[in-house]
Amino acid sequence: MTPEDGSSKHRSLSDVMKQFLLGIAFGLVLMLIPLSYISLSAIEWQLLHGVALAALVISCGILAAIGGNKALSPLMKFLESIPPIS
Repeated sequence: MTPEDGSSKHRSLSDVMKQFLLGIAFGLVLMLIPLSYISLSAIEWQLLHGVALAALVISCGILAAIGGNKALSPLMKFLESIPPIS
């Protein structure tokens, strides 16, 4: 019996890169949510804050590239649910 979820199908490098970039986009949106509620001038930025935010964005990209469409479908639904800025 073969699995029907397509896990045995090999993905091309361009598919993995697209999924990585979509994960990066999700990580950036996730990072901007708390920053939209806080004045940037009120934050005392430290190196640890920048490293933590960069790690969040990169880890979202890596998880999306590893998880493939299973990981990206909820992320895409979330990004589509955000209302456009008018």
